[in-house]
Amino acid sequence: MSDYPLAAISGDSTSAPDTAPTRVAFQNVGCKLNQYEVEALQDGFQRRGYEVVPFEAGADVYVVNTCTVTGSGDADSRRAVRRAVRFNPEATVVATGCYAQRRPDGLREAGAGLVVGNQQKADLVDTVHRHLTGSTPVAVFDPSARPRAARFLEIHGAPSLGRTRGTLKIQDGCDEHCTYCVIPSVRGVSVSRPLDEVVQQARRMVEAGYREVALTGVHTGSYGRDFDGEESLLTLLQALEGVDGLSRIRLNSVEPGFVTDALIRHLADSSKLCRHFHIPLQSGDDRILRRMGRRYTAAEYARVVETIADLVPDCAIGADVMVGFPGEGRQHFGNTLDLIRRLPLTYLHVFSYSLRDGTAALRLGDRQTRATQRPRARQLIRLSEDKRLAFHRRFLGSSLRILVEERCSSSASAFGLAVGMSDNYVKVLFAAGEQEIAENQFAFVRIGRARQDAVFGELEPS
Repeated sequence: MSDYPLAAISGDSTSAPDTAPTRVAFQNVGCKLNQYEVEALQDGFQRRGYEVVPFEAGADVYVVNTCTVTGSGDADSRRAVRRAVRFNPEATVVATGCYAQRRPDGLREAGAGLVVGNQQKADLVDTVHRHLTGSTPVAVFDPSARPRAARFLEIHGAPSLGRTRGTLKIQDGCDEHCTYCVIPSVRGVSVSRPLDEVVQQARRMVEAGYREVALTGVHTGSYGRDFDGEESLLTLLQALEGVDGLSRIRLNSVEPGFVTDALIRHLADSSKLCRHFHIPLQSGDDRILRRMGRRYTAAEYARVVETIADLVPDCAIGADVMVGFPGEGRQHFGNTLDLIRRLPLTYLHVFSYSLRDGTAALRLGDRQTRATQRPRARQLIRLSEDKRLAFHRRFLGSSLRILVEERCSSSASAFGLAVGMSDNYVKVLFAAGEQEIAENQFAFVRIGRARQDAVFGELEPS
């Protein structure tokens, strides 16, 4: 931690208890990258002898991994800290993540006794342990200091809570600087995790029980572009496919300009890559895309999505869409609706534009009111639901190969329901009954009913 100017923690937070508390609870706010980091921190605390407990269980230490992508992320982060204080006013409440990097004082005011920035997150377990034991002086980061090179949190142990699908962080930071986005200022420049290190962790995860690994990062598609050699996302995928026992590899999100024809062809030919792409759109209008600082046109985005759908049958393709960006009039929003309606997208993540201090969009005029944003968001959410239902209905009467994630209690259903996920991002529920089907196994389920949120079927004989 010596690479940062440091400031001592105020109050009595440097005093040490007679014995180190053993119970630690976590609350994640935000993205799948944050989820990976929480799981890695859980693993780190467990290896130091701490007991991980639910957030409501009355812990000695609470760790809140925060988000600052939107104003609601800020509010949720502060709310999580206040909840921790209510659960146990005597606990040590630790705030980390993007909002901690951007607005540490706001989290201290909410009740956090220790604030750890993103660049220090890899040291968080040691920092908290020193704080609790009083073994060495503890300090907090100065968010104005120059960040050191990124270090990546690792998962060494078995899947937490019996999970069968794990997340693996391969990249951090972003160089794109979209005009609405604060993430480059809190995550830093794009940094790729060394390929050998990623493969080694994938092997450890397989040994610990994972059957599927989802690759995540702030800008996953840019993986390898900061290296001098030939390493790229495609190179990494090829290396991971050689990991024995790893059945599935899932890509969480890749920007449209980084979805190359070679990547699509590899997806189409691979037996391990999931038929699932998430490609952020944000807007279907070229003028709004330019104001956002996005480096593609609506036509270029459409070509990428249509190419995937043509080469990869029954592939799930999702998109992020933003409503209410400054200058987005009725016609601009109409262009977004028209584009999404005609593209073979299967679901949407819909966001309303949120003002972020320090972003270029803050200087743009013609801001949209909440009264304008809300109906547009609702319209896109309904369109997403329609597309998801249509995608699910496509599989009626056919079989899907799923990875069984959970077998529900027989008291919940006379038939004993189980749930799993297909490679193309379909949640499948089926009646397991007394049949021998366990979690973390693959099974085929014939689909008989479809809803927007899931499909239902019968387990086929093995």
